[in-house]
This record gives sequence, C-alpha cells and structure tokens, in this order.
Amino acid sequence: MKPLATTPVKKKHRRTCKNAHCKSKFTTTDSRKTFCTRECKENSSNTAKRSKTYEIPKTNHFFVYLTKEVVRSGSLHVLDPLVESVDALQALYEVVKGRMVANVLSGTELFNVAHIAPSKHEYVLGLLSAENLLIAPAAMNKHHTNTHANKAGVFMYRADMELRNTILSDDTGILDRIIDYIGLETVTAFCKKSKLAPSQRQQALKKLSILVDNSNPDHSQFVALLSDTTAKTPQIVAAIEAINGFKEFKPMMKGQRLSESAMLIKELIRHAEFRGELEDYAAIARQYTREDFAYIGLSADAQRCLFSLLHGYLEPEMENEVDCLLYELRAPLRAQNARTAAIEARVQQQAAEAAKRIAHFNSPAYLWDFICTFETDLVEHVEYCLIPYMIPPLALYLTKARHVPESGSALPNGDIAF
Repeated sequence: MKPLATTPVKKKHRRTCKNAHCKSKFTTTDSRKTFCTRECKENSSNTAKRSKTYEIPKTNHFFVYLTKEVVRSGSLHVLDPLVESVDALQALYEVVKGRMVANVLSGTELFNVAHIAPSKHEYVLGLLSAENLLIAPAAMNKHHTNTHANKAGVFMYRADMELRNTILSDDTGILDRIIDYIGLETVTAFCKKSKLAPSQRQQALKKLSILVDNSNPDHSQFVALLSDTTAKTPQIVAAIEAINGFKEFKPMMKGQRLSESAMLIKELIRHAEFRGELEDYAAIARQYTREDFAYIGLSADAQRCLFSLLHGYLEPEMENEVDCLLYELRAPLRAQNARTAAIEARVQQQAAEAAKRIAHFNSPAYLWDFICTFETDLVEHVEYCLIPYMIPPLALYLTKARHVPESGSALPNGDIAF
C-alpha cells in the first residue's frame, strides 16, 4: 500500500510594511514581498518620486553675484524685490547674464552692473531689481559717485531697515540666508525655469586640481593658477588642455560683441519701458538704430550724458549736453541719407554712361567704322557679299586672293613650305 502524498507546508514570513505611512504587520509566504498591499507599494513609489529634492546650483555665477551684493550692501533688505517673485529673479538674472556675456565676448572687463539708486548711500538703500540696475561701461561706473539723483531707481530708506537682516562680511552661510529670505520654493522654481547649472569655472578648477601634480616642477604654473582667485575660465581650460595634450570642449558663448555706445543705447531702450522720462530718447534710438545695435559710436561726452540720464539726472540740468546727444543719436539717419545720395549719384552716372554708349552705337560714325572693320576683316575671304546697308541692296562678286607662300617659310600649321 502506497503512502498518501502530503502537500509541503509553505514557510510563512512575518513582515512590517515598508510604506512609511502604513508600517502595519502582515504575514506572507512570498519571501520577496515587502508591502502589505498593492496600494501601499504604489503609494510608496509615488512618495519616493515626490521626495526627490532639487539641488540648487549654488556655484552658479548668479548666486555668487547675489552674495557679493548682499555683503556689499550689508543687509538682506537689498533682496526685497525678489522675495517670492520668480519673474523678478528672472529679470535680474537677464541683466547679470547680459553683463557677463558682453565681458566674455569683449575679452576684457569692459562693463559693470551699475546701480541707479546706490546701495551704499547714507540715507537710502538701492535694491537688487532689474529696474534699478543697468549695464554700463566699467570706467564710467568707476568714477560715478554714490549720489542719488531725483529719487530715481528702486530703493528704500535705511531708517526702515530691520537690524535682524544685517549681514557682516565675516558671516558664514550667507547664501543659505539669501535663499531662505527669498524663499526656497521661489529660488527652486527660478533655477528650473532658467535652467541654471553649476559654475563651469568651478568644474574646470576641480578637474585641474585632479590633473596637477605638485611634485612635478613642470606643473608649477598650474599650481599657481589653482591659487589665483582672479583666474578666468578660459585660462583654466587652457591649462587642462596643456596637461592632457588635447583640446577640451569649450561651450559657445551666444551673443554679440557690443561697444560701449551700443550697450548704453540698448539699456536706454530697456529702461524706457518702465521710465516714461526716457521714452523720447528711446524713440529716436529705436528709429535710427538697427535691431543688432550696430552703431557708429557716440562721443565720450554723449556717453556721459546718456549715463547721467539713465541715473536720473533731469534734462534741464544739462541742456547743451542733451542737444549734443540727440544730434548724435540721429547720426545713423544722416549716414543713411549720405549713403542713399551716393548710391543715387552712382546710378545716375551709370545710366548716363549707358545712354552715351547707346547713342554712340546708333550714330553714323560708329556705323561706318563698323563697316570698314567688317570689310577689312571678312570681305577678302569671301567670293560673294550682300551689302545690306545699300539701298537698293547691291551684290558684289569678289575674287578670293590666292596666297602662295615663299619657299622655306613657315606655314600656319607649322610645316615648312618647299
């Protein structure tokens, strides 16, 4: 008699659900199961996706600029226009990025971000806002004082500042305080919308520090470059190329190289959108300046006048300078008129020469010259010729001349005549 077959007993496992919001105890025979139900598994997966945090690129040049400006002004109040405003952050970022691109394309530190309402004034604090900043020639901005003209720009009075928002130059964690002051969600949304990335300079420095050998005397110049805080990204990339022996990938800087005059005119047009007192000047600039802002150049006096107007100085204070500025702003129109007149004169000259040639071709003298040339070149080689210019036409029967070469002379085909 055969023994009865017995069903093997499956081992049971006592588990705790891994869903953070469940944590209930359950029993299962599947050794791989970690959630009590399918719903707990799906909810846990969605929570893991949502909890993935975005890392703010704190080494980006924009956050470096914010930190420097906060330390320079000595207060977090300079960030008031940016609080909970992604649009204000983007507008400020476009100004800062525009200055950086212009300097990279020019190859020198040709431009600065200038404040209309100064951030280091005795009574007012100029705020970080695109409406209070302009990209200006560095030399001009360097010699500009902290004067606040006619309450221009975006500012607040220092008497209204709160002491708890004071920033000292030796404070730590300044950027974290900046992010908290503006709002973490706002800064994160701005970074995602503007597609901010970590600083290319920091990435290049990190790569160079790995490649440099301090014990190698040939790397002494690269060691000095690592400790140089003013070293530019192209210099660091060139050092990496020299060590590796091949060229590194260099991202293309998109933009156009602008002169100091072109940059001031571009900023004039931008500020006229929210400053009505500049609209008359901007209208002339829009009319006489091409979209690429290619400009023949303002004089130094006209540049200083436009710089002062952008800083809030009123027109009656510098009437003569404004007249000169308006005259130079219209210079492209005068140049265009001169070019148009030159083109018209050249077209008229060409038309007169063409008419003169046609009249010469139709003249009897030219006709007889043509006939003589025709008879000289062709008539001696034919036996019959119809003369169409004779009325009535006459037919001439001509005898072709027979040419007998002399003995020993060279024939046209290169042979020698016998």
